[in-house]
Amino acid sequence: TTIHAFFQIRFQTNSPSLKNNNSLTMAGHFVVRLRVPGWAQPGQVIEASARGKKFSVKIPAYLRPGQFFTVNVPNGSGGESKAPSVAAPEVSFNLEPNIIIGNDKYFKEVKKCQDWCDCSRMCCPYVRFSGKDDDVILKHDCCCLPCCCNFKISTQKNGHANGGDIGALAPASCSDQNCTALCCPCCYTGPKMQAKFLGPDGEKKYTLKSEVKCCQYLCLCLACCNPCFRMARFCCQDAQYTRYEQNVYGPDINDQTVYAKLVYTDRMVCPCVPDERIQMKIVPQSGKVLSKEDLVLLSIYPTLLSGYTCSEFCLPLCCPGGMLSAMPNPSGIVQVDDANNIQAEHMNIKEALEERKQDDMY
Repeated sequence: TTIHAFFQIRFQTNSPSLKNNNSLTMAGHFVVRLRVPGWAQPGQVIEASARGKKFSVKIPAYLRPGQFFTVNVPNGSGGESKAPSVAAPEVSFNLEPNIIIGNDKYFKEVKKCQDWCDCSRMCCPYVRFSGKDDDVILKHDCCCLPCCCNFKISTQKNGHANGGDIGALAPASCSDQNCTALCCPCCYTGPKMQAKFLGPDGEKKYTLKSEVKCCQYLCLCLACCNPCFRMARFCCQDAQYTRYEQNVYGPDINDQTVYAKLVYTDRMVCPCVPDERIQMKIVPQSGKVLSKEDLVLLSIYPTLLSGYTCSEFCLPLCCPGGMLSAMPNPSGIVQVDDANNIQAEHMNIKEALEERKQDDMY
């Protein structure tokens, strides 16, 4: 019985002779990156296929389900009949700005000199993330009036001049709030919209909301003890990692249905300095299915928070009335995070590694 275990294949090469070819080939063979499926066992022989070529390969004994390994597959030219071989393990560090949406990976495009010297680009900045089949473009229409313009995102197929609009991220307006919150804000309790994700037609698709509760900030004075809590976590509990989950809701402000979660993982380097953010991702809520367009739309938020776009969007993000004031993200202060529908979980390094393995990030 043959077992087809091919889930993800990515070609890679260092060959300088390859030009304009998506099938990357090295001398005499091409390189395939395989992922061990959850039902496979170390040492088991599985079948895979790439570039129309089927081959069998043995899973290395040191690998577990969800991990990746590289296989050198002979081209078969020149009468070769060699069997595929598992490549030697290697060490790699991915430090480039990139976004992974589903199975597609996008790298931030380096701008040319004429782009930086173009005055129109300075007033209307943009960032392009290039992928294999299409590009993701994030732009702002006017830095001079940041409160009047939104961050828009679109995709553009390779080789096409025009792209397709996905939507925009906008701060909440007065018309998005409940009437009681506007007429009597001191006595209001309930949801308050902070930011909204708009579809290509301008209609709300997803929102970020805070929850206003009676006397919820009376305990905010305990925030002065936050340095002591951080010191205890760092020195006594060995819980230097924190996982935050922020709820993403539907368009109705009174509907508490969660469609997705923005997940942040922070690492405490020192109790006296801000935490280091090491990962952000968007996870659909259990039972909810999000299309790729929805994931691209929601990716505006973590992209702006990631620091990838600071040089382009510093002014419309940080100036008074900019988008950053409407973008709640984890603060580490329980009272504030709870009001913003952000839940926190502290972890030690072993628990953080286990979390990574469950997310197939190991």
